[in-house]
Parts: sequence; C-alpha cells; structure tokens
Amino acid sequence: MGGSKADGTVRMGFDYGLFEKPVLDKNQAIAAAEQRCKAWGYSGTEPFGGTTQTCNQPSSSGCVGWHVETEFQCIGEIKK
Repeated sequence: MGGSKADGTVRMGFDYGLFEKPVLDKNQAIAAAEQRCKAWGYSGTEPFGGTTQTCNQPSSSGCVGWHVETEFQCIGEIKK
C-alpha cells in the first residue's frame, strides 16, 4: 500500500504467482483506502484510474508472477 497525502491518492496492491487464483475483494480494498484517507483528514475515497496488472516475474516461457494495483482518490475537504 502506498500513496500521497498531498495528492490525496492511495495505492493498494498485491502479488500472485502462476498457480494462484487471487480473489479481489473490492469492498475490503475500498474500506482500507478509506481508512487511510480518513487518517489523512479526508472524508472518504473513490476508485481512481482503474486496476493495472504487470508482470513482475518474467521467465523464458512467459510470466510466472504478477503485481496488481488499484488507485483510489481521497475526497472531501482535508481537515487540518
């Protein structure tokens, strides 16, 4: 998990391997991103920019590991 308080963005991600079948729990990701945004003083969050999947373990026979990442935008007036 990463992001920028100044930009109001939160990145949530995970890695998985060739024989794994990950199940993305969007509600859990939204809740975790919202918790981070609220800790920064924002009132909430919304998905921003979609989900990306990139190969992080290339091999001679193709890719054997991936990284999946979703970005969220913090919303609302930031509380000082």
